[in-house]
Amino acid sequence: MKLASFNIDIDPIDCYYSIHGIKVDKTDNDHIWSKGVVRFLELLKKKNIKATFFVTASDFKNSNSEILKRIVEEGHEIGNHTYSHDYRFTLMKKDDVIDEIQKNHQFIKDVTGFNCVGFRSPGYNISPDVISSLKDNGYVYDSSFFPSPMYYFAKWLIIKIKRMRGRKSKSIIYSIMDCWGKKKPYQIGEIVRKEEKDSLLTELPITTVTPIGLPLIGTSVIVFPGFLFRMMLKLSLKRDYVNFEAHGIDLCQSKDSEKLEKLKAYQPDLKYDLDRKTARFEELIDFYLSNGYKFKTLDEIAHTYKAGE
Repeated sequence: MKLASFNIDIDPIDCYYSIHGIKVDKTDNDHIWSKGVVRFLELLKKKNIKATFFVTASDFKNSNSEILKRIVEEGHEIGNHTYSHDYRFTLMKKDDVIDEIQKNHQFIKDVTGFNCVGFRSPGYNISPDVISSLKDNGYVYDSSFFPSPMYYFAKWLIIKIKRMRGRKSKSIIYSIMDCWGKKKPYQIGEIVRKEEKDSLLTELPITTVTPIGLPLIGTSVIVFPGFLFRMMLKLSLKRDYVNFEAHGIDLCQSKDSEKLEKLKAYQPDLKYDLDRKTARFEELIDFYLSNGYKFKTLDEIAHTYKAGE
């Protein structure tokens, strides 16, 4: 059986300001929840597929509690995305790493009753302390590994350019070696690139294609020209499992809020209209369904891929 997963990281809007090294005032309404997440829920309902939403308590507004509950009510999975969404998460002391995981786990459970079993780290960075903490806390899978030399080089270059322009990004690269590694699910060892057959923690890498690791993620689906987008889809058919990652901001428009409008100059996907974005995501889902893939949550995928299977 060919499997696919569709997952959405709900990063607060202020995280994007910190990535681009821009100061921002706090506001009461994060339109990534009230616009982007709601639009994703409508898209998933239209296509009749279930997804995984990675949630952080960072800057969470009580007004969005009903949206968070709706995710669970409509049959989707919630994953742990740390409590504060600090891009230096992997540089924290282990006690602080554990606290970030446990506090966010409890926050999600308190609001929705949902018990998280999956994790994704901010910025795709993951350390041995994070891995051991997930294992100690009974997590079933991690989906932070992003095997893309192209992405890591671009990230390194952008961080350097912003610094030269006087805007220090809070984004980091924990280990440049994490751009290489397995592209299929595996049982994770003490470091993210190491396989350990007896491990109870499954790694579900985000899908990339070609040796340079063209990333099959929301940003590339939106901004890449049509021929390149469709080439990536065709190349991914070589995989029995496709793990597609999007972000809540991917279905936002700059006109949704003043903060998004100000971000437009720095965030490339905000320069495209909602019709194009929605059409691209629908085309991606239809492509995999028409090629025999079955969409499942990451939890369901993790239970399918175990050591020796």
